[in-house]
Amino acid sequence: MPPWLLLLLLLSLAIALAYQLVRRSSGRRVIAYWLVVFVALLAFEAGTESLGISLTRFGDLRLLPDMAGGALAVGIMWFLRV
Repeated sequence: MPPWLLLLLLLSLAIALAYQLVRRSSGRRVIAYWLVVFVALLAFEAGTESLGISLTRFGDLRLLPDMAGGALAVGIMWFLRV
């Protein structure tokens, strides 16, 4: 497993757990939150790589756009009250 993928998995898990703590929801939903946030992080990573944007690059990852993707996913889940 490449290191950037492991870092992306851990980052998405941290965001999903933080969202779960803020929402005070049950523990079984964290896997769904994790998948949604992970897909958003991957999508923003692929998008910024294809556009050639390299803001706050950490190894192979562009953390600022990736975090924006995670925040957008959390914002959409919050708006939909998931």
